[in-house]
Amino acid sequence: MNLTRTGLKLALSGALAAGALFGVASATAGTSWSVGVSVPGVVVSSEPAPVYYEPAPAYSPPPPVYYQPAPPVRYQPAPAYVAPAPVYYEPGPSWEERRAERREWRRREWERREHYRRYGDDRY
Repeated sequence: MNLTRTGLKLALSGALAAGALFGVASATAGTSWSVGVSVPGVVVSSEPAPVYYEPAPAYSPPPPVYYQPAPPVRYQPAPAYVAPAPVYYEPGPSWEERRAERREWRRREWERREHYRRYGDDRY
């Protein structure tokens, strides 16, 4: 009977020591528990609510007020708007004009040659 009581006392004191050890660790760790299963969609979790500490009210004096005189008034004449004079541009030479000049030059050359041939001059 002594052995049973001694074993029981030893078991109870060990359980009490383990409970005290784990009780102290959980008291400082915060309160949260969770169960997670590695399958999508199965998560049970309970976390502590976030703690918000409102800051202490602070008083500061209002900023100093500085007075300065108003800026001097400056008057200026109204702006005058003037439209610029119209400008007319003549279009530059185009390819067609150069083509016509070349055609005219060929015609004159042809007339000059034909004129000489007509009168018996065989220079060309």
